Amino acid sequence: MTKLALRHWVLLTTLVPTLVVSLGLASYFSLVRHQDLAADLSQQAENIAAPLAIASEHALLQNSRQDLKRLLDASHRKNPALVKSIAIFNADHELLVTTNYHKDFNLLKFPHFAAIPAQPQLELTDDYLVMRYPIIPESVAAVAEPLPLGYVAVQLSRDKNRLRQQSALLGTLLLVVLALGFAVYASLKLVKRISTPVRQMNDVIRQLSQGHYRQQLPDNYLGELELLRRNINSLASALKQHDDEVQQSIEQATSDLQQSLEQLEMQNIELDLARKRALEDNRSKSDFLAKMSHELRTPLNAVIGFTRQLLKTNLTSNQQDYLATIQKSANSLLSLVNDVLDYAKLEEGRMPINPEPFSLRDLLNDATELLAANAFDKQLELVLFVENNCPDDLVADPVRINQILTNLAGNAIKFTEQGSVLIRVSGRALADDQWQLKFAIHDTGIGISEEQQKQLFDGFSQGDQHIGKRYGGTGLGLVISQRLVQAMGGRIGFDSRPGEGSVFWFTLQCKRHPLSIAEPLPLTELKQKNLLYFEPQQNSREAMLAQLEHWGLQVTSCSNMTQLSQTLSLQPHFDLILLGRAISLTQVNQVIELLQQLRQHSEHIYMLVNTLSPNLREVLQASGASAVLAKPSHYRKLASTLAQPYLQQNEHSPASEKPKARLRVLSVDDNEANLKLINALLSEMVEQVDSATNGAEAWQKASQMHYDVIFMDINMPVMDGIQACQRIQQSSLNEATPIIAVTAHALDGERERLLDLGFCEFLTKPLDEKLLLYTLRECCPEFQSSQVVESEHQLPNSKQLDWTLALQRAGGKLDLAKEMLWMLVKSLPDAQKSIGQAMEANNNQALLQHIHKLHGASCYTGLPVMKQLTELLETQLKKGASIAELEPELFELQDRISALLQDAAQWPELV
Repeated sequence: MTKLALRHWVLLTTLVPTLVVSLGLASYFSLVRHQDLAADLSQQAENIAAPLAIASEHALLQNSRQDLKRLLDASHRKNPALVKSIAIFNADHELLVTTNYHKDFNLLKFPHFAAIPAQPQLELTDDYLVMRYPIIPESVAAVAEPLPLGYVAVQLSRDKNRLRQQSALLGTLLLVVLALGFAVYASLKLVKRISTPVRQMNDVIRQLSQGHYRQQLPDNYLGELELLRRNINSLASALKQHDDEVQQSIEQATSDLQQSLEQLEMQNIELDLARKRALEDNRSKSDFLAKMSHELRTPLNAVIGFTRQLLKTNLTSNQQDYLATIQKSANSLLSLVNDVLDYAKLEEGRMPINPEPFSLRDLLNDATELLAANAFDKQLELVLFVENNCPDDLVADPVRINQILTNLAGNAIKFTEQGSVLIRVSGRALADDQWQLKFAIHDTGIGISEEQQKQLFDGFSQGDQHIGKRYGGTGLGLVISQRLVQAMGGRIGFDSRPGEGSVFWFTLQCKRHPLSIAEPLPLTELKQKNLLYFEPQQNSREAMLAQLEHWGLQVTSCSNMTQLSQTLSLQPHFDLILLGRAISLTQVNQVIELLQQLRQHSEHIYMLVNTLSPNLREVLQASGASAVLAKPSHYRKLASTLAQPYLQQNEHSPASEKPKARLRVLSVDDNEANLKLINALLSEMVEQVDSATNGAEAWQKASQMHYDVIFMDINMPVMDGIQACQRIQQSSLNEATPIIAVTAHALDGERERLLDLGFCEFLTKPLDEKLLLYTLRECCPEFQSSQVVESEHQLPNSKQLDWTLALQRAGGKLDLAKEMLWMLVKSLPDAQKSIGQAMEANNNQALLQHIHKLHGASCYTGLPVMKQLTELLETQLKKGASIAELEPELFELQDRISALLQDAAQWPELV
């Protein structure tokens, strides 16, 4: 919107009112003058006509035209400039006499046959005024309505009258123009008196804004403008004084700043030197941690590995107890090493997260088994409750999840003197393959005060020093867990009150894996079996009930001896009895008596106890228990134990042993114990294992012999693993041989560095047997093919089947591959029928659904031709191809389904 200047406003406020008032008055006076002149003309016409009407009465009665003529002429001569014509008409509207006959004479008389009105009539035209005045005889005035003898018509010219009206209007307009001119003159004078000072003040203010403070305004301004002028001059003087003071302050500050900059420059030089020293110290610390990691993990690898190998052999109870203690101590030391390394990574801002497929329930049960010993020492109830809706096959970082869970649950056990520790895991679907898991660890421990909660997630902090002295620990667990959860996109928190226990929880987002990761459980043998479950502890009872019912068992639960007696009186026999007890030394005899009583009600009695003592287990088994498991029992061990009486195969027969792959493997390590361990693990998987103690020896052997896979340590004398890898890959015999790095150097970025240098995969010490097996399957396709070849006598035969591909799709699990193939075969008759019906009905949408389902099933069952055929059909149907266009491919698919069904008719049931 355009803003008006001050001079415009002044002009508007003066001229507009003046113009409005002048025009109003001019209009009013012009109108009044016009009306007065019009009335004056009418009055003159009447003054002429009225005497003539009276004077012509006698002459009209005598019919004396001469007298009438003289009378009219005399009246016309008196007003020659005004009167156009005067005429007298009789009662029949006939002209008797006139002073001037002209072409517009008919305007003077009334129309024929019109009655003469008793009152004078006035008529106006553009140029004339006509007055018709009736001639009423005086002798008949007594009559109520005397008839006129005729009428006098006087025609007056309006020219003179109009000229007078225009003169009056012109004079009025002249006065308006003069008034406006005066107003304009006065406004301009006022504007000049105002706008000039305002412009001068504006210039001075602009000069002030630019820092020119010497400009002063002249004197003698109008009214309040003079006061404003004085104030502006005072402001200019004050600003000049302030500017001088500021300039002096700036000069002083500049001098001080220059001195400060010199000091800062010196400090920056010192800080830069300190930063370089810190970086150097940090590099030294990282190198030290890497070396210490290698030095600590190397002996730990041998201790843990050979402990696992010894536990596979036949041992006495005391030997198993000693080995379990060794393994527990080694794992504790390894956990401490990992915590220190993880905290070092946190300080450097590095937190490696390596997502991979894993079994959630295997991970949780394995972690709980490791925590059970500490819980048993304090007579605590340790419970793992995994809700049945949680998926089992996930993609995340299982090592980090296990680390977080072990830290939180270990703290819960550490700070709980009596009661229970409950690990509860729930899941919520976010999308088709996205899940959010929530882990909550409930304890009945000492709780946390509000003051301690504020510093709980600080490194090396345990609330207060008394707790650290009493319970021990480094205080790194919570801060490491917090960073790990955040790195995996989750949240962590807790709720606690002193003396009432705590609940630590964390959430993680995981991706569901399309294939089954865990080994299948023997649940078929447990379907519909009657099981009596006795458990006094509520949390353990609820968790186990949910697990058993999910497996399909018919469970009868009891929480005390009274319920147990009543149940046995109503149903004296059960297929299985599961007895959960928290046993102390004073309760052994009671438990033995209970076992002997329950032997009458079932042949298979299993116990869940809160101890790892092998002696106590032997006593309970000798007293009637078929097997004794620790609480909380590993779900895989529990399922296998419960199903053991119903399994038909002999687990110890030589036929059930897994065949070794026909591969030649080279293992390289300078540590004799580690080399012996990896050779022992590999000897259980492959037929031939060669070994070397340094990189040079490995390169020499690789130059003389082809190997299917090579396991290479990194830090070795003579020639390290990296040089040996590069030399071997230049050899003609092992250029394509996968080389797997094995090292205790577990800092972040080591895996990526080694993969870039040519290694196929990366394994950290201590070696895990399962991870070693998975690595062989992933990096060495011949390993899977060899397993298939060794098991061909157990596999069905068909030209359409590729068992190597099927085993790859099943993650190297032969039983899973068989199960998936058998599920597909059982669904083929219905699929063939549905596809045929959709073809007959020409229903593209229904056909697409059946083809899509068959395509998905064939992707994981080792049927490459059927997979390609269904993929082609699904693609064409989605593009809008008609069934008629796809008939050749559809008929070929039908033929292949029929051929596969014919082959399957000769197979034994696979699962």
